[in-house]
Amino acid sequence: MKNIILTGASDGLGKEFAKLCIKEGINIIALCRTKPDYECDYIRVDLTDELSMTSACQEIKTRYNKIDALVNCAGVPGIEKLYEITYACLDNLMKINSIAPMFLVSQLIDLIKLSEADIINIGSTIGLKQGYENQLAYTTSKWALRGTSYNLQLELKKYNCRVIQLNVGGMNTRMHEKYTGNKIENPDEWMNPKDIAEIMLYTIKLPKKIEISEMTINRKNIC
Repeated sequence: MKNIILTGASDGLGKEFAKLCIKEGINIIALCRTKPDYECDYIRVDLTDELSMTSACQEIKTRYNKIDALVNCAGVPGIEKLYEITYACLDNLMKINSIAPMFLVSQLIDLIKLSEADIINIGSTIGLKQGYENQLAYTTSKWALRGTSYNLQLELKKYNCRVIQLNVGGMNTRMHEKYTGNKIENPDEWMNPKDIAEIMLYTIKLPKKIEISEMTINRKNIC
């Protein structure tokens, strides 16, 4: 049975991806604070805490001698006016969106190389442009994640490990609602996370000789 390590597994895109994998007979190793409401191997972790992540990675290395992919799907938004940015927001956002993916790879790199495992980083289309007003921290964090993927492609060039950067546009998930308390407007105009999850699984199932190094998935805006 294949094993995929997944952050952000309890909700949104991560949950939809996990459900697809389970249907395919793939075991999900869910790294999150809240236990998912589906059958998986659950390891509780706080992605903002070094000791928690170190402990989780040690448990992974003890319990599993092979993994097939590490999917960094966890992410949080950040909407603050430029003159009202708080250190607490920067600290939490950068740790989850940028630092955690780098640290997990670093902690698990020997297992990744030995397993010839793939790494998928779920970025955002905001990491391809200047961003939006009041989203300095979020924009920066997603640019940083793209840089992580580019460097890992270089670092792992000699290994049979693929590094895949997916830049995803707006999806109909609860991420915005959990942050602002407000539901997104016109949810039917936003992408369905189930469709994005299918693309994620497709990229992993491709033959190892094929690497989708980077993909941008936008909402289709009909004027």
